[in-house]
Amino acid sequence: MTAAKETGPIERADVSRLLFLDTTPARLLLVLFVVSNVVFTVATAGVLENHWPAYAAMAIVNAASVLLVRVHPDPFPARDTALVIAAVVASSALVSMALPDDGELGRATWHLGSNTWLLFFLAVRRRACFAWLGMALMMAVTAAWGAHSGRGALTGPTMLDTHIGILVVATLFALILRRTSARINALNERSVASAADAAATDAAREVRRVRVTELADVAVPLLHRIAEGGAADDAMRREFALTEALLRDSVRGRSLAVPAVVEAASAARRRGVEVTILDDRGTAPGDGEALGRMVDAIVEALSRARGGRVTVRLLPSGRPAALTIVAAHGDLVERTALDESGAPTE
Repeated sequence: MTAAKETGPIERADVSRLLFLDTTPARLLLVLFVVSNVVFTVATAGVLENHWPAYAAMAIVNAASVLLVRVHPDPFPARDTALVIAAVVASSALVSMALPDDGELGRATWHLGSNTWLLFFLAVRRRACFAWLGMALMMAVTAAWGAHSGRGALTGPTMLDTHIGILVVATLFALILRRTSARINALNERSVASAADAAATDAAREVRRVRVTELADVAVPLLHRIAEGGAADDAMRREFALTEALLRDSVRGRSLAVPAVVEAASAARRRGVEVTILDDRGTAPGDGEALGRMVDAIVEALSRARGGRVTVRLLPSGRPAALTIVAAHGDLVERTALDESGAPTE
């Protein structure tokens, strides 16, 4: 549990991260794309019958390119995907309105290449189906322009053969990148799991070391006295019993075996009180102030006891009471219950 918290969330790789869209080189490529569209639009203005549709198409394509390189976990957002498809269709329709019915077109059909690159990145960002939809719509607009201009309905689609090949490459490239990102994520998860296992092993080893040290500090002096031989008097037997109870508390009531409780329990046992400390939760309350209030209540109950029996129990999580203290002396039974914050519940 502790190790998992320390490692933090796993940063998952996706296509956007593998393309480094938030880096300076990516931004420079975006600027180059925008400038190229501007240059082609201005350079071919003389071929067009009307200039404003081409400039409007150029603005739409450039805006879509800025939207498309926005950093966002894949798949690309559905709303933004729809906007990119709309930009492809709108720019194709606008430029087609301005193209002449005869003569060489040259770079006047720049929008086909620019839109294809928009669809390329759309496919890479896990929207391949929508990218092909955009290609189909662009082909339909181009075919309609060819038929209307008298160049023939097949003229438009034949202008897109290379662009279709680029989109095929984009689809395959996206598949390879997704598989690569999946392998990277699997390696990251194994690395984090290994780190967590190593941390848990180290923590367990440290707990064992601490417990061995505590056991040695408490038991070794008494074992030396036993090894020295000689008869055990009442004081020594009492010391053995107190030590055995202390070791029992460290096992059965581990979370409550703090110095103040240990000292109060030992003092109570010396007065003849039977003390039982149980930890049914396994972990101490995470709130230090709450634990402090619980310790104070335990110490107070043990200090008041002059005989009989005192049972302290840390209850499992999820119950109304987190800690109960039951002190019984003869016919008198006193019960105290504390909640998770250390406040009395009864």
